[in-house]
Amino acid sequence: MEGYTLKSYEKGFEEEQAKVGYEVASTWSFAHQTPSTVLREVYSRPDFDPETRHYCFKDGKMVGFLTSKVIEPKEDGRKRASLVFPSILPEHEDATNLLLGRALDVLKKKDIEVVETYVSALSGNNYDLAHKWEYKYVEDLDNIVFILNGTEIKANLETAEVRNFDKEIDLEKWLALVKEYDELPDERLENLVNELEKESDNIVAHLVIEEDGKIVGTTLIYRNEIKPNTANLAFTYVTETDYLKNLAVKVKEIGKAQNIETFFIWLYRGRLKLREHFDELNFKYGQPSASLFEKYLK
Repeated sequence: MEGYTLKSYEKGFEEEQAKVGYEVASTWSFAHQTPSTVLREVYSRPDFDPETRHYCFKDGKMVGFLTSKVIEPKEDGRKRASLVFPSILPEHEDATNLLLGRALDVLKKKDIEVVETYVSALSGNNYDLAHKWEYKYVEDLDNIVFILNGTEIKANLETAEVRNFDKEIDLEKWLALVKEYDELPDERLENLVNELEKESDNIVAHLVIEEDGKIVGTTLIYRNEIKPNTANLAFTYVTETDYLKNLAVKVKEIGKAQNIETFFIWLYRGRLKLREHFDELNFKYGQPSASLFEKYLK
């Protein structure tokens, strides 16, 4: 395509990569992009292969990028790589085919036989692109996403008090729930509190419902810094559907005051057993967060 230049990774690309990623992600339903500080750390590791990162420039400006990685073989023994479809700035869609063509050519030279990619309606919605490039559907992720937005939920808040998280009395009980439902190892659990403290600017509220000294409902409203009118309802847990109703009403109330319009709730691992409560409330978009596709190069 005329005017476009392709390059593999070079030191110093991280800031532009993150900037392009943030701009593209802001148009997705669920926005996410790795910060430049993390990219620099990842790209400094001994096992990093700069030939697996591809960038497209026009008039000296980065307009898109694509990331890939050689991964471990599966049961079939074929050499595999993962690939994330390109992030492309508006009006530079021609760069999409250029980046995909370059990335696949490089992987072929590395004797890769199968390329995996995950496609999501929440982030980029690249189902058409997957079919165009002859990727074949394999399976959905065992990870369910629900969306709470304009739906009005009727609940009597007098049936259960929704209060703010109190670190002094709630922390140990809350961590026990997180360990059980997220199936986290002890070392990961130890870092969680510090991580939440570092991210405190994005935590709008941490809500708890307690009955007889036990936490029977909880959620954490975590604002998306790329798309501030959206937030995750992280670490959501309830023992009864009525408690979920009460949390949802409170979340909506806080969201209205904080200009948050859409909330995402992710159920995975042990949290999948909570799905029945969300299904009863008919939360919107109760479906897998992404689907795995594969392309055979050989």
